[in-house]
Amino acid sequence: MRCRICLNDETVRGIRFHADGICNFCKNYLRDREKLRDYESLGKLFSERIERIRGKHRYDAAVGISGGKDSIYVLYELKKRYRLRIKAFTLCNGFLSERARSNIDRIVSELSVEHEYIRFEKSFLQRLYRSSVRKWLTPCIACSYLGYASMIRFSAREDAALVIHGRSPEQMFRCYGEDVFTELIRAGLKPPEELELPKLYQRLLSLIEEKLDRELREEARALLFPDSRGELREFLAYFLYHPYREEEIVRFLRTKTSWDPGEEYQHYDCRIHLAPKYIYQRAEGRPHCLPELSFLVRDSQLGREEAGRRLREEWMEEKPEEAMRELFHFIGRPQFPTLWKAELYRRFLSRR
Repeated sequence: MRCRICLNDETVRGIRFHADGICNFCKNYLRDREKLRDYESLGKLFSERIERIRGKHRYDAAVGISGGKDSIYVLYELKKRYRLRIKAFTLCNGFLSERARSNIDRIVSELSVEHEYIRFEKSFLQRLYRSSVRKWLTPCIACSYLGYASMIRFSAREDAALVIHGRSPEQMFRCYGEDVFTELIRAGLKPPEELELPKLYQRLLSLIEEKLDRELREEARALLFPDSRGELREFLAYFLYHPYREEEIVRFLRTKTSWDPGEEYQHYDCRIHLAPKYIYQRAEGRPHCLPELSFLVRDSQLGREEAGRRLREEWMEEKPEEAMRELFHFIGRPQFPTLWKAELYRRFLSRR
């Protein structure tokens, strides 16, 4: 079965179809689309948040940057357009590409922004990713947990008033109403004085921690939050409040900065990106980007035919040997059990 509006089918985790043939993700998003696209009101809401905290902390904002187009663009805008005092940080997850690192070092120097690499012991990363791959076929869940947890700790430690990130709309809204990120979106639409940050972040981290082995979960908490979770800061999505136009962002960065990702700028910052992409494809029987392309259709940015063409182009005909070798060498596991589990999932569980 496929949604009457977008391209989502029954392989998408958490999907439900209503009697009219429309999926729950379309229903959820279309119900709120008017306010989510009212950038005049949203821009004012963002500016109000900025002016509310400006100059009241050591830094106005902590900004996580990976070297990718979106985070670098957000860093540029916050520095040049909003004139914030920023402390940038980069999570060294074990797979950051050298090209991304070079771009990061160059851009923070050009913008005169303070920056720090957040590092972890290799053995801890190996255990975390090994657990994530064994249980969920992907290292991305563990990486997400590290990112969220590092953000919470870093912003409190550095006394940054806000944390601002560059997650794209298709990433934020692909499973709108049904995923962890939805709560952050809804918080971002509220007046700041109405937020209950301890409750919000406790739920956010708990939902991800549930996916980790218990022993590893306790180790991660002790490492990332040795005392407490400290004073919590609001986590803002820049592109919740501002229009997102990918081609314009890329063109802008190539013109205004020395950002140089090479010929292919999508996910160039992660050396193993193709590995989880391939494993997901084996497990789901289709490219993993289906929910993101479906959002673009749902939001009238793409027609169904064009989205279908892009989906077909994302199909990986061959296994990305180099990325697969690096991932499984890092976690110290053979590839076969994971690929076998992905095949079982595709055959017996994905279409339910």
